[in-house]
Amino acid sequence: MSQAFDEKFSNPRSVTISPAALTMAREFALAIGQMGYARQVVAFDWAPWVIVREPGQSERNIGACLMLGAYRRDEVPPEAIEMVDGFALTLVIPDEAWLPGALRLIDVDEQQWFRLALR
Repeated sequence: MSQAFDEKFSNPRSVTISPAALTMAREFALAIGQMGYARQVVAFDWAPWVIVREPGQSERNIGACLMLGAYRRDEVPPEAIEMVDGFALTLVIPDEAWLPGALRLIDVDEQQWFRLALR
């Protein structure tokens, strides 16, 4: 495993994850077939910017956001993985993504593009 991977992952126990956000992660794990297997690790993944293009529209930058993703198990250091409800979970959220004084809570926010927010 390369050192570059080690530096970006952190254990989900380092933050609070709301029940609604955990449900989203569990549904994602089910959708990608990872329940009970952990060949991939579900990740709450921070993107500093995201470009989207809807049908018939031009590209637009929606800015920074939190989304769900997955990594191969061998890409994630073991200490950054937590088994939660039968699936492996990690975080890829840099410290600078959190606002000063944040609760360090991952929550669902229907107003966000990917329905996830840092609080």
